[in-house]
Amino acid sequence: MGLKTTCLLGPLLFASTVHAEPASSPPRVKVFILAGQSNMEGHGQLRSLDRLGEHPDHGARLATLKAADGSWAVRDDVTIAWASRSPSHGPLTVGWGRSADEIGPELLFGTIMGEACDAPVLLIKTAWGGKDVYCDFRSPAAGEPGGHEASLLAQQAADGQPREVGAYYRKMVSEINACLERIDEIVPGYAGQGYDLAGAAWFQGWNDYCQWHVRIDGRPVGEEIIESYPTTLAAMFTDLRHDLGAPDLPVVVGEMGVGGEEIAVRAVDEGDHEARAIMAFRRAQAAAVAAMNDDRIVFVPTAAYWDDRLESLRRQADEHRRRKREQGIDDTEHNELPTPQLSEEYRTRGGHWYCHYNGSASNYSLVGLALAEALLSLDPCTEASRTDFRGRSADSVPRSK
Repeated sequence: MGLKTTCLLGPLLFASTVHAEPASSPPRVKVFILAGQSNMEGHGQLRSLDRLGEHPDHGARLATLKAADGSWAVRDDVTIAWASRSPSHGPLTVGWGRSADEIGPELLFGTIMGEACDAPVLLIKTAWGGKDVYCDFRSPAAGEPGGHEASLLAQQAADGQPREVGAYYRKMVSEINACLERIDEIVPGYAGQGYDLAGAAWFQGWNDYCQWHVRIDGRPVGEEIIESYPTTLAAMFTDLRHDLGAPDLPVVVGEMGVGGEEIAVRAVDEGDHEARAIMAFRRAQAAAVAAMNDDRIVFVPTAAYWDDRLESLRRQADEHRRRKREQGIDDTEHNELPTPQLSEEYRTRGGHWYCHYNGSASNYSLVGLALAEALLSLDPCTEASRTDFRGRSADSVPRSK
């Protein structure tokens, strides 16, 4: 289903001889959950989105994000809902990242699903920056934090940062169910035809990885957090399926691709502890999927979409900023790098934090592409597969715990 247009037909002559066919019921809405932390929120700088068109393999995808006049397309066949934003729902277009000038994986993900599904599509986005699985998204099946997890949480509490275990898992389930309860208010033209929970995309990990260097009483607590990630994440998927009443819900897990493929090369050096920790975390993500032993849960590599040129510019910008401070020169958007030309290139490629893919809207879009294609390989849009997803109508939504 592509972008819909309206066609006005001339009046029917001889109307009395025309026999209208019975109207068919509208197709069930296909619902996709987009969950995670800040990189699912999305920090791809909108000013960099045109760079997607330069990608050697996927550059043609840029055209699918634009209307005929060159403006950013607004899809009337794909609705996005995100309780953390105001307005909290609307048609899919740019600006559904963390701010109105940013995008996340949702833009190209939703575009592809809108084209693939012969039905209305609803994206439910539920994501918060700075959240981890060992505490924030911890679900009941993972049990109470123990050992290394309890030690880290105790230290954080002692430092004035007490944590509520599982708070954001409960909030995620609550937001999804609240949205489904109001689907008739959220999806334009919804006429009670029901919907299918067609899939979920999980894109998260920085806050579980970034503890890698923490040691408590000589114990490598941060490394153990990474080692336990497969167990806690697999438990979360088990609970999420249960709490949504969708035991066969397809799930795709986006690899934490920060640093790109260079990380694997750096990790060969035993002294590069950061790179080795990132690689350990990527393996933990894949291991979580393997632990489920379920062909409806898929690990999706994304490191290849990292913009190496943008990373080089970011490093130059960091060094240039250090020198400016030594010389008492103020930062401006035109002197982020030594020349205006380099500064312009940096900004048009992204210009944001390393942990947010340096702000590359192209990178975020390609992650959305990879997640969508992985889900489509599980046939979430076909009518024949509807019962596999235990599709529900709005009056059968279970209450969250």
